[in-house]
Amino acid sequence: MSVIKKVPQRFFYLEWIVLNAVTVVMAWYIAWALISMIEIVIGGTIQIGGQPRIKEDSLFLYVLFPSIGLFTGIIQFILLRRYLPRMTGWIVATFLGWMMPFVIGFIITRLLTPGNSTVWIVLGMSFLGSMIALPQWWLLRQRVRYASRWVLSFGLGWGMVGLLNLVTSEPFPVLLGIAVVPAIATGVACWILLDRLPSRNIESHASSQ
Repeated sequence: MSVIKKVPQRFFYLEWIVLNAVTVVMAWYIAWALISMIEIVIGGTIQIGGQPRIKEDSLFLYVLFPSIGLFTGIIQFILLRRYLPRMTGWIVATFLGWMMPFVIGFIITRLLTPGNSTVWIVLGMSFLGSMIALPQWWLLRQRVRYASRWVLSFGLGWGMVGLLNLVTSEPFPVLLGIAVVPAIATGVACWILLDRLPSRNIESHASSQ
């Protein structure tokens, strides 16, 4: 059974997309700032496998992904708590979701090697997005019907980012893709889970009376 407090107003979905996109971009710049601070403290290179590596190349994703997870988790919690009960765990679930790429990184690395086809790159990115959404799905499934739509939307959004990554590898366009496309995809998922499906359930219940 769905436990939705109320159906969001239309402005909620625009708010969701804009705030999620801005938060990802903000996390990007915060990650660079943290890396710069680390370089000041312990120098510009580290030893990996006995070889000197530039720290920003080696550590950036390890700072970026947790930052995105924490900040988007907070923003999404603030937005969702008005419509779903007991959502404090959303922050933890989102943070854990953004740690998933490190757990499955060896699989994604194999899928995204330069010699692989477009299909494998898009599938790999879709798989990555789906894994990020899994902890959130675990929480959502106790509150809304058909919570698997959330995982599907995240996977589709990241698959589209994979297509963008084939067009350009410049950091800023890819960052905008990561910021905007999944935000739109999950905004649509919010509309389906919080608006369309509850309305359909109410109509079905009314017609059976």
